[in-house]
Amino acid sequence: MVGGSAGQAVSIHQNTYLAWVGTAEAQLRNIFVDPLAWDHLYDERHRQIYGLTQSSPRAIELINTAATVQAAWLEQLADRVKRLADRLAAAPGLLTVVDTHVLLHFLPPDQVDWPAVVCNPRVRLVLPLRVVEELDEKKYTARDDLADRARRLLSQLRTQLAPTAGAPTPLRAGVTIEVPVDDGPRRRTVDADQEILDTCRELGLGGQPVVLVTDDTGMTLRAGAAGVRVVPMPEQYLRRRPQPEDQAS
Repeated sequence: MVGGSAGQAVSIHQNTYLAWVGTAEAQLRNIFVDPLAWDHLYDERHRQIYGLTQSSPRAIELINTAATVQAAWLEQLADRVKRLADRLAAAPGLLTVVDTHVLLHFLPPDQVDWPAVVCNPRVRLVLPLRVVEELDEKKYTARDDLADRARRLLSQLRTQLAPTAGAPTPLRAGVTIEVPVDDGPRRRTVDADQEILDTCRELGLGGQPVVLVTDDTGMTLRAGAAGVRVVPMPEQYLRRRPQPEDQAS
């Protein structure tokens, strides 16, 4: 925290804090490629501190609070990076995230040649927890055929992943499958697609390449805007291939 009394020049503490933010951003940019790693530095308090004057009320208190909040956030980031490093070391392969659309409308994961799909000999197939939760919801809210697919997929996933608590487990030659589950409170957003994209970006914090496999146009556009590489799911793996009469209609 900033030292000194409230009577000291606000500008000294203001400039000290703003300079620290600039240094912290530079250091984070040297480690991470995703702006999420340093965007937190520029919160509402930063904006308020930038506009402080000597007559601003409770200025030193504001700066101290901002410094405390940012220090706690950086400690949390360091913990996240350590957990991520442990997770990334759990198995080899290209991190390949799939969305709910792929699981429901294409063949089950163990029937797909993932190395051919993503052009990599080793694949770590990652199902975000939000995808599993969406499958759970589909059991009761989707039409009968989709509900049945969701139940079958969830049964397979329980068999494969329950013994490892979601950690990587072999799926087929050269491919593992996993559902990352963090300790602590579950942060569930209203926007399911955004949460899946957040998973992609967080996995990328470790410096390893990450791809998202989807056939959803909206998700593809959003992923591109977020800087997430997208691989389209090949039509050959559709559960029901389009028939000539379908294409002509």
